[in-house]
Amino acid sequence: MRKILTLLTALMLLSLSACANETKQTNKGATQMQLPPAYGHKPSYRLNIEGYGDKIEVFFNGSEMFHDFSRSQIVTVYPINDYVTSGENELKVRIFAKKKQHFQLNPKGWFKVFLEIQDAKGSWQRLGGIVYDAAAKEPLAKSASEGYYTLEAGKGFKAVALPAEAEVHKVETKKQTIRMTNKVNALNFTQTLIFPTPFPRWKFLDSEDIVNDDYFNYMLEEYEKLRQSPKMQKLYDAYEEINQLIKERKFEEAVDKFSERTKEEALAWRDTTDSIRNALIKDFKDLSDNPEYELVPFDRTKKYFFIDDNKKLAYIPNSIKFKKKDVAFFTRFNTKFRWDGKKWILTR
Repeated sequence: MRKILTLLTALMLLSLSACANETKQTNKGATQMQLPPAYGHKPSYRLNIEGYGDKIEVFFNGSEMFHDFSRSQIVTVYPINDYVTSGENELKVRIFAKKKQHFQLNPKGWFKVFLEIQDAKGSWQRLGGIVYDAAAKEPLAKSASEGYYTLEAGKGFKAVALPAEAEVHKVETKKQTIRMTNKVNALNFTQTLIFPTPFPRWKFLDSEDIVNDDYFNYMLEEYEKLRQSPKMQKLYDAYEEINQLIKERKFEEAVDKFSERTKEEALAWRDTTDSIRNALIKDFKDLSDNPEYELVPFDRTKKYFFIDDNKKLAYIPNSIKFKKKDVAFFTRFNTKFRWDGKKWILTR
């Protein structure tokens, strides 16, 4: 049993990582740089999507972000902080025709999909992007051109020679004839964006508490020592505080702990009415008032925390949840934290 627990611990710890500060060369040639002090806060990312005329699907790093099969005009934005990663990122757009048109793509169809990043002054700046206009002589002519770029606060991305903060590749096109076993007339457009710097992946953990070694050689006692470190104990404190506020029916105070997350989503969705914040308050209240549900107490004896795939977000699975009585059904609230140097801040 001890060997099994040790192996499970090792597997979980494999996702922990220290943040490297040294300058490196990436495989694609861009040079790693330090995060400019002017930013002062973590960046925020979203996709800005517009289109008309064809069914459309938008993916980022292999995950579907958006789709619209109505073929009517669309204008939307979608936050993607959880999907952006240091190194190579992939933006992909797929359009396909409907059967009633005999699988013909709309000759007047068009779309624009841009990656937008919030700069130090709070402005949204576009980097890369796939622009398609079926009626144009060169349908992709207005797509972002390949090259190296650095973001200047308030001015947008500037094309530079190395070193650079981002690298953009030209759009690649590929025809597709089968989708989900069905015959289609589809086009896939893919653009690679490389972020070799800490710029797009804010630095959460400074690594003084995080070991950087062969975790398969670590025993449970050593993992427990890591868990008991001051920084990780503060993570447990943060979870316990939110759970206690909900238990005491201080719903607004509990939701205020989610402020970074709700404000970021509100900004991305252009929500100026606090509807995202209010919806979360309502969720907590409705579940607390519902006699069929009960708040699961936070368990400080939980031994495991995880670092997310991006290796900078810490969380304890299923720590804030309501259980439906007599049924194996839970309503969970995703609570991931970033370390700001002094405390854990709840983020997306």
